[in-house]
Amino acid sequence: IKLCRDIIKRRHIARERVLAHSDIAPARKKDPGEKFPWAKLAAAGVGFWVDPAPISEGRTLSANDRGAPVEDLQKQLIKYGYGLEVTRLYDDATRLVVTAFQRHFRPERVDGLADPSTLETLRNLLKTLRAHH
Repeated sequence: IKLCRDIIKRRHIARERVLAHSDIAPARKKDPGEKFPWAKLAAAGVGFWVDPAPISEGRTLSANDRGAPVEDLQKQLIKYGYGLEVTRLYDDATRLVVTAFQRHFRPERVDGLADPSTLETLRNLLKTLRAHH
């Protein structure tokens, strides 16, 4: 934490720009993984965190789903900063980005499925970031 704070200060890095390898390259990287203490780091001023929404049953987007709900998801992930195209299809690229998002922000279940918890956590993250700026 001390080293990260020093680097952030010297390089003038916004806390929300402290990311994982898997956030930058979700198709190639899995680190630092779902056990990385993002909440602890964010509490110390390193990185950005919102508490994950509880896991619950409900509409889940997954492989080959298509249409407006998938488009909404893709646009939200892009808004956060993930490299993804809006295809309106829950394709492999979308699954990999959802998996990276879950590793970082909803580590309790990392399965690449956009379940209600994942969707709510993403909405809360974007809302919190908007309020932060």
